[in-house]
Amino acid sequence: MRDWINEHRNIFIGIIIGLSAVALLAAGMIFGQRKTRVQAKPAGNESVFATSEEETDGQSEILPSVSGETESQIESSNVTNITPSVSESETQSKSSPETQSQKAPIPDGVKSLTDGNKKVYYPAAMESLQKRYPVVVWANGTGCATETYDGLLKRIAEGGYIVVADSSVMTADGKAQIDSIDYITSQNKDADSVFYGKVDSAKIGAAGHSQGGRSSVNAAQADSRIKCIASIAGASSRQEAEGLKTPALYLTGTADMVVASSQWCKPSYDVTAGRAVYASLKGGVHTTCMTNPDKISGYVVSWFDAYLKNDAAAKEKFKAGGALSKDTAWQDFASKN
Repeated sequence: MRDWINEHRNIFIGIIIGLSAVALLAAGMIFGQRKTRVQAKPAGNESVFATSEEETDGQSEILPSVSGETESQIESSNVTNITPSVSESETQSKSSPETQSQKAPIPDGVKSLTDGNKKVYYPAAMESLQKRYPVVVWANGTGCATETYDGLLKRIAEGGYIVVADSSVMTADGKAQIDSIDYITSQNKDADSVFYGKVDSAKIGAAGHSQGGRSSVNAAQADSRIKCIASIAGASSRQEAEGLKTPALYLTGTADMVVASSQWCKPSYDVTAGRAVYASLKGGVHTTCMTNPDKISGYVVSWFDAYLKNDAAAKEKFKAGGALSKDTAWQDFASKN
């Protein structure tokens, strides 16, 4: 019995993490609705809305903790879930062009379709162009529906990628992402599919959130078709990532109390054998990629540009002295190989 428990320990941990995240998110939303009082301030002929604490951009994130500090953060709708000091605000307003460009609205140039347990996002132009597109296979976090990642996945597709998301909410072993690769490569050979002849099967990346980040590590370890990965608040263990040679981007948040970086993301980075980059978003919480995807999408797309499109300028962003290392919205940057 003890051996069986040890063998399935990581699965139990994933379930506990996922259920905790969902419960905290729901509780935070209810609490936020009670605590946040919205008032209108006239601005010409329009109204500008602000919370009772401060003016915000309307984005809200949940920091899973019950401390007094957390309570004030839940009440605030500040995009980073932290009220910065004056000096921090001034610094962040001068962040790199990379960060500034991420705030642009998503254009109408992205389409999606659902086929069984797959939801696929792709550039609308794909339907009329005779060219092949690189692929990103996506894995959800524990208990999280694909639609909660719409903003992020549309951004990736907008960057010129076919994004295949499996509906599974228990993805740790990487099998769902491998199945997504099989699915899209078969669609590439199906004359009745919109993806017929449009898939570049030699350029496939994997990305995921939380348990989905763990999935990306495990899928890359098992399937050589995956050429690079982006693990967002990933829950991969040190043992799972050990020796990974696939280029890996590990992104986390300084305020993530669900998947603490010191226990998961950073140890995974440390034991990755190949090209790897690590960075932590200041004030980022576990759900930032859902509630405020533009804070990370630019770097995720650039990572795939670097290692699926062999874009030299994109590669420079992830070197010491590059855009990510200088971006004041991020800290603890590390890069190797």
